[in-house]
Amino acid sequence: MKILKNPGKTSLVRNYLIYLIILLLLAGIFPPGTGAPQVSVIVSDYKVSPAVLLPGEEGTLTVTLKSISTGTTTSTVSYGQDASQTTTSLTPYIESVILKSRDFDVLGGDSRFSGNIGPDQPVPVTFLVRAPQKSGMYFPEVWIRVRDGQSLKYPVPVNVNTQLSVMRTPSLALENTFPELVKPGTRIEGTIRIINEGSTQADNIRVFVNGSPPAVIPAGISSFLIDRLDSGMAREKNLSLLINKNMQTGIIDVPVRMTYALLDGTIIEDTGSIGLDVRGESEVSITSVETTPSRVKPGTPFDLIIRVQNTGTGESKSVSATIDLPVQGAKEAFIGRIKPGNDAPATFILEGTEPGEYSYNTKIIYTDDWGTHTLEKDLVLTVTNGQDSPGMMILVLLIIIAGAGGFIYIRRKNEDG
Repeated sequence: MKILKNPGKTSLVRNYLIYLIILLLLAGIFPPGTGAPQVSVIVSDYKVSPAVLLPGEEGTLTVTLKSISTGTTTSTVSYGQDASQTTTSLTPYIESVILKSRDFDVLGGDSRFSGNIGPDQPVPVTFLVRAPQKSGMYFPEVWIRVRDGQSLKYPVPVNVNTQLSVMRTPSLALENTFPELVKPGTRIEGTIRIINEGSTQADNIRVFVNGSPPAVIPAGISSFLIDRLDSGMAREKNLSLLINKNMQTGIIDVPVRMTYALLDGTIIEDTGSIGLDVRGESEVSITSVETTPSRVKPGTPFDLIIRVQNTGTGESKSVSATIDLPVQGAKEAFIGRIKPGNDAPATFILEGTEPGEYSYNTKIIYTDDWGTHTLEKDLVLTVTNGQDSPGMMILVLLIIIAGAGGFIYIRRKNEDG
């Protein structure tokens, strides 16, 4: 007895296998990109109050969100031929935070929070819930939607009238008192505060502040030890940081690493950061003053050129200069932007005036990330007396004639001798 195979079915299976092999090869050749910057959030802590709910009882469920990012974004603003770049860390934008559960009634707090979460910024979100009528352990999920990022679903254990409990562990949090805005090339002082927000004590706590060389490095001791930290307790430590003078402006995170031991001796490692916003400070000075023509004559129009240089670490913006010279003409000049290490001219077109020396005040106004600044300097303009020029030429001519006559007289006298 012969069994005849279905040629159409065999061909279909063969084609399916070929397509499957091609798809697998393409997946291996073109893997999902991992180099693009990613933004998302994590649930760093949660709290249920009361810790054990009774059936039908109302309570609160609080989750603490923190941002995580793997890159930065650079924005460029052009002003003619000049361009200014600003680099900032990516911050996630939360579109919604929802508590999902088939058993709990969510009475309030759903989708009440939306917005950006900055670096090193814990954001608590609280829900008002009603427990189900049946006792047991429940796991309602917190759904967090992140715009253009990785969304998150996080189950939270909730005890409803049972003798079971979630394992009690310590949880370390980091706070700091460093200034939000800092200048390149400065030393800043601050305090870091280690808080045990968990339910049990943490032992043998080691804190390491490694900095972000070469941009930011610790000045002095960069690590310390805390023997123990009970639940709800905190410990503070003074710390100094050095900001590199040549670093680019923008937000920088100084990493802080914390290790501690549980009651059973298990070593746990947590990480935190100190967020700093580095802003350069500009400083202007007058490098030269000149006129065109170089020698100002009475009644002749001329240009007064004052060169202004930025010797600071930040960009000078909206730079303008004014003079109170008692001469008719344009006494205000707008320069614009001056980058660090560069200079630019402030040109004043003035009418002619009488001969003499004129004292005047120059005022330069500019802004940077730290505010508006003013530089004032007293200068002198000299207008030569043009009427003295013919007399000076006659005097020079007479001296030349007298010298020539004396030379001829001495030569003839020597010949006669």
